[in-house]
Order: sequence, then C-alpha cells, then structure tokens
Amino acid sequence: MNLRHLTTDETDMLVRNGCRCARWERIKVNDPFIATAYRNATFMGDIELHPAEGTVACGGVTFEAGISNAVIIDSVIGRGAHIANIGDFMARCVVGDGAVIRNTGTIDCRQETSHGAGTVVDVLSETGGREVPIYYGLTAREAWTIAMFRHDMATVDRLKDAISDRAAAKRCRRTIIGAKAVVTGAGYIDSMDIMAGAEVNGASRLVNGTVGEGAKAGCGVMASGFILARGAEVDTGARLDHVFVGEGSRVANGFSAHHSLIFSNCILENGEAAALFAGPYTVSMHKSTLLIGAMTSMFNAGSGANQSNHLYKSGPCHHGILERGVKLASDAYIMWPAHIGAFTTVMGRHKSHPDTSALPFSYIVETDGHTLVIPAIALGNIGVARDADKWPRRDRRPRPATDIITFPLLNPYTAQRISQGIDLLDSLLTSQPDTETLTCRGYVIKRPHAVRALSLYNMALRHYMLGTLLRRIADGLPLDAAETTGAGRWIDMAGTAIPAALAQAELPEASQWDTFSRQLEWDWIAARLATSADIDLHSPDRDTVERLLDEWRQLDDKLTEMLRRDAAKEFDLTNPDMTAGFGLADPEALAADFTNARGTLDSAAAACLLKARREQPDALSSAVKHRLDTIG
Repeated sequence: MNLRHLTTDETDMLVRNGCRCARWERIKVNDPFIATAYRNATFMGDIELHPAEGTVACGGVTFEAGISNAVIIDSVIGRGAHIANIGDFMARCVVGDGAVIRNTGTIDCRQETSHGAGTVVDVLSETGGREVPIYYGLTAREAWTIAMFRHDMATVDRLKDAISDRAAAKRCRRTIIGAKAVVTGAGYIDSMDIMAGAEVNGASRLVNGTVGEGAKAGCGVMASGFILARGAEVDTGARLDHVFVGEGSRVANGFSAHHSLIFSNCILENGEAAALFAGPYTVSMHKSTLLIGAMTSMFNAGSGANQSNHLYKSGPCHHGILERGVKLASDAYIMWPAHIGAFTTVMGRHKSHPDTSALPFSYIVETDGHTLVIPAIALGNIGVARDADKWPRRDRRPRPATDIITFPLLNPYTAQRISQGIDLLDSLLTSQPDTETLTCRGYVIKRPHAVRALSLYNMALRHYMLGTLLRRIADGLPLDAAETTGAGRWIDMAGTAIPAALAQAELPEASQWDTFSRQLEWDWIAARLATSADIDLHSPDRDTVERLLDEWRQLDDKLTEMLRRDAAKEFDLTNPDMTAGFGLADPEALAADFTNARGTLDSAAAACLLKARREQPDALSSAVKHRLDTIG
C-alpha cells in the first residue's frame, strides 16, 4: 500500500466540489484517487483515504463509494466505503472496505477504549462477589466458571487475567467500523467496534461496545459497556448497560438489561433484567416481567413473573438458581435465595426459599401461603416434550457455534437429579411415616404425590438407561466403560451438561462434542447398570438383550401414552374448560367452531412428536435385532 499526498490539481478539484481542509498536507491517499467522489466534505487532522471506487448496496439501494456532507477528523477511510450526511462529525475512526455510513449524528472515540472488552458485569449478586468480565468470544461455560467457582479463586483469577490481557491488547483510541458494515440513521456512536458485516440501523446511543460480525443494533437502542456476539440482535428501544448478548439472541421492544449475561438463542422483550445470568434459550416476552439475580437456561417467564434479591438486611446480594427447563407462570414470585429443579413449573408466590433441585419435572404451587411440590408430574407433560423437540430446530447461531448446548431432555445431569429425587422421596417417606404431608427444605409434599413420583422417577430413569444401552448395542459400540471420567457427579454449566471432573478441562470443538459426550454419557450409565443384578455388561446374551428390549418397549409405551393423554386434554370437546370462548356465533355449532379453529389432536403440532415417538421402538428393535443377528 503506497500512500501519497494530494496533488495541487486534486486539491483544486476537491475545493470546487465544496470540500474544505485547513491543512491539505495532512491528507494521504492511495491510488487510484477519485477526487469527484468527495463532495461537501470537511477534513481535519490526519486523514487516510483509500480508493473511493465502485458501489455499495444498502437497504436495496445502490450507492457510489465516496464521502459527501460530512466532517471527517483523524480517520482512515477504506476502499469502496460510502459516507454521507453526517450531522455532526466523524472523528478518530477506522472505516473498513465497502462500509456504508449514512444519516448519522456523531461518530467518535473520546478516550482510549477496549470496545467493551474487560467490562465487569455484576451478575447474580448486584453487590458483587460473582462478577464476570466480558469480551468478544466469551462462552457460557467460561462465564459460569468465573461466576460459580469462587471456592477456587486461582481458577477464577486465571480466567480473569486472560480476559484482562485480551482487553489490554484491544485498547486503542479508535472507533472501528468493519468491512461491509452498515451504519444508518444512528444518533451517537462513541468508542465502538462495529465489526465486519454488522448493522447499526437507527440506534440512538452506542458507547464503549462491540457489535459483532453479522450482529444488529436497531431503532432506538441505547447501550453502553456491552458486547453483541455474532448474529445477536438488539432492536426497537432496547436498553443495555454492562451486558453481554450471545449468539443468535434477540433483545428488543424496550427490554432493559443491566449487569447481565445473555447467552445463545435467548429472546428478551418488553421486560427487565438485572444481574441475570441467562443461559441458552432464556425467553421473556412480557412488559411486567422482571428477572433479577437469577441463573436460567431453557427458561420461560410468564407475564408478571418476578423475584426479590433483597431481604432488606445486606442489600441486593441474594440470587437464585432456576435449573434448565424451568417455567415461571404468570405472576409467579420467588424470594431469593432459592433453587428450583430442572423442568419445573412454578405457580404462585414462594417466600420460604425452597430448594427443589433434587426434584426435577415437578409442579410448584402456592397453597394457603405454603409451597407445595408435586414431584415428577411433568414427566408426562406434552409441553416439556415439545420444548425439548423444538430447541435444536430453533438454533439461530451462526456456524461454527461457540457454545456447547446439551439438548436432550434426559442426560446424565437430569438423570442424576432424578436419582437424587428417588433417594430424597424414599428418605422422606421413611422418616415421616405417620403424616400425609411431608416437610422438606422450604416446601411440603403430599404423601400420595411422593409415592406416585417414586414410580414415575424410577420408570423414567430405567427407560433412559435401557434406551441408551440398547442404542449402543444397535450401533455396535462396546458396553464396557473404557473410562470413568463420566461416571461421577455431573453439573450443568449454563446449558452444557458435563462431568464435574471436566469442568476445567479443554473440551472438543462443538462440532465434535456429540461423539465425545456420548462416551461420557455411557460412563455414567454403565456405572449404574453395572450394579444391576439382571444385566451383565461384559457379556450380555441374546436372551438378556431381548428381555431388556421388551422391558424398554413397555416403559416407552407408558411414557408415550402419558404424553398422548396430556396432549388430548387440549382437544377434549367434553371439557368445558377447553371449550370456553367457542361457539359464540352459534352455540349449537360449538364443536365445529372449535375443530375448525383449533384443529384436532391428529392435526396438532404435538401429533408429529407423538408419531415420531411411536416409531422409535420399532426402529430401535429392528436395529438391535439386526445387530444380534450379525454377531450370531
């Protein structure tokens, strides 16, 4: 790249085009220099202009490269960039090749910046203690470790130091607008890195942040101390302050978030978040919803759902854990600290700090001011099954994805929780033999509910372990556990189910994770099946395998029938709860109105899921028997 000063003829041409500069010698250009591409531009300070050649497309309109109606100060303008109608000025900027900047107020970098990298987010506890510094490329697992490994400060400090080094390496006094980035209709931009292919359309105020590759900051957005990961989107009046927004996530419609981490595929609209650690697929869509001091993943908040992190003693220092798949019903309230088990639905108000982590797939309801847990009941909930089915299909992340997400409903982590639930319920039933209401950590369980839950938990756990065993046989994989790495305790690191022993290990890339995790899963299952008197993993004979296959099919039929019955309730014309609001035009034609508007179970989305489940047993049976025939 050969830079040179302007010639006298070029300077004269620029002046005739309405351009001004007090010191033309401070402008350097790269050939070919096209003087006609610059009109009504004022240059100040050190300027570097690369060829204004070709055209760029923006919003379906093609624009010629060049600069018009703008004040440019101490900036570098890339090849083929288009800059027009800068209302105030553009200073200390590096503009990439083919970028488009139009109808924007001020673009500047008023002090040294790392573009949001190193910004400290006081997540979970608003008073600090679990703070996480952010950077472009932060993973949910890394953030989880920094926030939750406070028993191992050496690890936390090592990760923080690495992020600090990244931030220091990025530090400069430049706003960067990357190649083919688009900035239109923005108000005030300061100390920003708007990366290649990113879009800023109508944002009001962006300060000290990064808009990642392919990310978007839209109309009315105000953000400071923030990072948008690849493919993230903030739009329509969202407010961010000390926030990380992960790949494929959307924050919009006036949602306000401060000191929060929002990872992959979240959708947050209308409400508010403070000190939120939002793992993948956290969803909140309602204006009256507050998420504060919570850790979530695969989560859904109903309207009016909220929490308290302040007991009016030590400040807003408390937090709560909502394990994967939790739902808060409309107006649900939880006083932190609390810990809610996986795939649990919470209804009503709960102030007794319940810990139901060992009781996944439950309903938690308020009864006479007390917290009542109905364990295991959601194992037959069609909504939970639909959620697990749709999450992989709603993965909006650019590839290759940064975070590893464990999608299956049952995995060693949730199975481990079920196993803990079995032990807990056994203990409660044994230790409280003379009462119909069992008391536990901040909640009660009705004895009949506990007895039923034991049956459901045992059925689900056995179904999961036998199904995994049979699929391994069908795939011709060894049944001996070659490693013990996955045999111990598992944890959920913000959407990644993983053995605790590997919490600090370097893991394979996301594209290789499935193969790696299958072996870890088998380690956990094999360790438990090895204690079963009816299974010999070293040399299972054909009769044993066929017996286990029959047992698994019976369990699968029971679980599928539970789901079918639950789905059928939604289409029960004999149930006035379901038909209320139908037949207004003609009460005699209520059934026709309902069927034409809602459809039937056979035409519902759940029908595809149930059909797929019904086909699984035959497919697995065929594969297992084929493998048995092959090996004789």
